[in-house]
Amino acid sequence: MTALAEGRLAPTPTADQVLADLLASLDLSVADLGGTVTIKGDDPLVSSRHRLAAATAAALAAQGVAVGAIWRMRSGRGQDVTVDAAQAVHALNSVKLLKQNDVAIGLSLLPPEPINGFYRTADGRWISLIGPRLRLRNGLLELLDCANTKDAVAAAVSRWRAFELEEAAAARGLVALVVRTSDEWRGHPQGQALDAAPLIEIEKIGDSDPEPLGPGARPLSGVRVLDVAHLLAGPGTSRTLAEQGADVLRIATPREPDVLTNVIDTGFGKRHAYLDLDVPDNSRRLTELATDSDVFVQSYAPGALARRGFSADQVAAKRPGIIYVSLNAFGHSGPWALRRGFDPETQAAIGIAAAEGSLDEPKRLPTLLLCDFLAGFLGAAGALAALIRRSREGGSYHVKLSLARTGMWVQNLGLLPDVPEGLVLPPPRTAAMDTPYGRLEHLAPVTQFSETLAYWDKPTVPAGASMPLWLPR
Repeated sequence: MTALAEGRLAPTPTADQVLADLLASLDLSVADLGGTVTIKGDDPLVSSRHRLAAATAAALAAQGVAVGAIWRMRSGRGQDVTVDAAQAVHALNSVKLLKQNDVAIGLSLLPPEPINGFYRTADGRWISLIGPRLRLRNGLLELLDCANTKDAVAAAVSRWRAFELEEAAAARGLVALVVRTSDEWRGHPQGQALDAAPLIEIEKIGDSDPEPLGPGARPLSGVRVLDVAHLLAGPGTSRTLAEQGADVLRIATPREPDVLTNVIDTGFGKRHAYLDLDVPDNSRRLTELATDSDVFVQSYAPGALARRGFSADQVAAKRPGIIYVSLNAFGHSGPWALRRGFDPETQAAIGIAAAEGSLDEPKRLPTLLLCDFLAGFLGAAGALAALIRRSREGGSYHVKLSLARTGMWVQNLGLLPDVPEGLVLPPPRTAAMDTPYGRLEHLAPVTQFSETLAYWDKPTVPAGASMPLWLPR
C-alpha cells in the first residue's frame, strides 16, 4: 500500500508542491522523467474558494511524469512535461465543451430532471438528490411518493428529516445526500475511514513474472486497457491512457446506456463494444478479453462485477500481472463503502457545497464537476505507476480511488480567501476530429510532452459499434 504524505504540505501549497507530494505517494519523482515539469498558472482561475487549478494541474502532471518515466524505460530518452493550469480546470468538465458540426451539445451534463438539485428538509437542512438513470429517478419518486416536478419534490422532501431521508434512500440503493460541512464529514465514520486512507491506494494482490515494456512507437503502445466502466471517472482514466497510444476497448451493457454526451466525450481514442455479463457467452468473452489485457478499469457499484466473476482478485486469478483500477463513490472500506454516489452529490456530502456557499445556502462549483474527471486523471497516474512496478518486479495490482477521497484531497489543499466573483477562464484549447457523429470539436489533451505528442488516434464511436476483440499488438 502506498500512502499519500499530505502531512508535509504547507497550509496552501503551490501546484509544484502538490505534485511533488503526489509523486512521492506513487514512488515516483520528477527525476524519473529525465526532464522538467512546468505548471503554468495557479489559483484562482474561476470563482471558487477551492484549489481547483493546483489539484487538477498536479494530477495531470503526475500522470505526465509516469508516462515520461515509461517512455524513458522504453526508449532511453527523457522529455519535458508542461501543464497549463487553465486548461486543466477546463478538463474538470470537458463534456460541456463538445461541439457537433459547430453546434454546442454539452451545455448541461445533468439530465434535465426536476428531481435533480438541492431541497430543504423538515429540520431545515439541505439534501442533494439526483436520478441520472430511470431506475434511480423513479426510485426516488416512489420513495417520496410524488410527481416529477420541482414543486412536488420540494413539498415531499419538506416532510422528511434530512438524515432519515438519506438513510431511506441508501437502503434502496438510491442517491440522496445531506449537505454537510467539512467538519461534519470528517467526524462521520466514513469521513474518518477515508481520512485514514491513501488518495491512491496501490495494493499488490498477486505474484507474477516481471513484464518489461520493450521498445514502442509511443509510450503506451501495445498496452491493452479493458474499460469496463461507466459515467465519467472510469472512462476518464482510460481516455487519459489512450492519449499516449494504449489500445483501449470499452465494454458496456446495452440495457443501461450512459448519457450520450458522456459516451462521446470519454470515447476519444477508444473502441466501444457491447457485452451483457448476465449472458454466459458474453461473460466468457469478457474473461477472454481480460486474460489478454494489461489494465482493467471499472467504476460500477461495489460488488456488481464481483457477483459476475470480475472482482480484482477474480480477474488477477485469470490474468496474473493485471493492473485492476477501481473507482467508486465513498471508498473501499468503512460503513458507506457500498453506497452509490455521483460527483455533485458527493461534493455536498463531504463539505464542498457548504464551503462554496454556506450550510444554509449551499452552492455548486463553477465547474459543476470536480471529483469525476480528477479521480480519472489520478486513476491513470496510479495505473501507470503500477505498470512501472509490474515491469520491474512483476505482480498483479489493485489501484483504488474514490470520488469522496479525491474531493477530500482538494479540501486538504486549503481554501482561498476573498476570491473575486465573475472570474472567467481563458478559452479552451480545442481540437476537432471527423467521427461517425460528424465533425466533433473537443478539449485537446491537456498534458503536453516535448517528444511524445499527446493525441487520440481513433475517433469516438457510438456505443456498441466495435467488435469485442483486441487489435494485434
